[in-house]
Amino acid sequence: MSTQTLHPYQNILIKKLALAPFEGLRFKHLTIEDVDSDHSNYHLKQLIRFGLVKKTNALYSLTDKGKDYSGSLDDAMKHVEKLPKTSVIVWAMCKRPDGVNEYLVNKRLRHPYYGKVGRITGKVLFGESLEDAAQRELYEETGLKAKFIKLDAVYHKIRKRPDGLVVQDNIFFIFFMSDLVGTLVPRTEFQENFWITADDVREKRYDFYDDFILDDRDMPHHVMQFEEVIALAEGY
Repeated sequence: MSTQTLHPYQNILIKKLALAPFEGLRFKHLTIEDVDSDHSNYHLKQLIRFGLVKKTNALYSLTDKGKDYSGSLDDAMKHVEKLPKTSVIVWAMCKRPDGVNEYLVNKRLRHPYYGKVGRITGKVLFGESLEDAAQRELYEETGLKAKFIKLDAVYHKIRKRPDGLVVQDNIFFIFFMSDLVGTLVPRTEFQENFWITADDVREKRYDFYDDFILDDRDMPHHVMQFEEVIALAEGY
């Protein structure tokens, strides 16, 4: 169930329970102004069905899922607050027999950024460690696993339309990976996977993301980096 689909009355009930004592509230304390008790009871039962509210004896309280939802509401409890996405970027490299460094990238075959070329990315799942997320995304999208992995940088990416509308707000944790094992999956439904060199970037052989930079390193930074970039959306 998407929290975006909650009825306004249900958000009011969530607000009341978020401010309630630990043991919960009786139904008489959960009535909504100018709404009859049957209507309030209906929405309360819906919240129980959604797994957001529980009833113990005669007391209603938020479940863990309900507490998590209440934390996503703004202070006025009027709407779900939109938060930055937490994602990982996989900076995976290998060294060819001739000593040239190659870097793993993909070409997106879906929107947004259709056709753009850049590093493997993916969302961090709820309750998942950052390193586990990076390893999972690498394996799910390419079939490869990394024996060496290290958090290399944090990148806050904000992209806007010319009118100021924010269309992307991502906090990326960038992991440097090497010593890869497995067989590369060249293509999935959503992307093409392949290796590039620094020459490919310098000669602009692909349609890279506007913020794609390759400095031809074969090891992570000695000190973790941080960068925040706010710019116009290109290719979004």
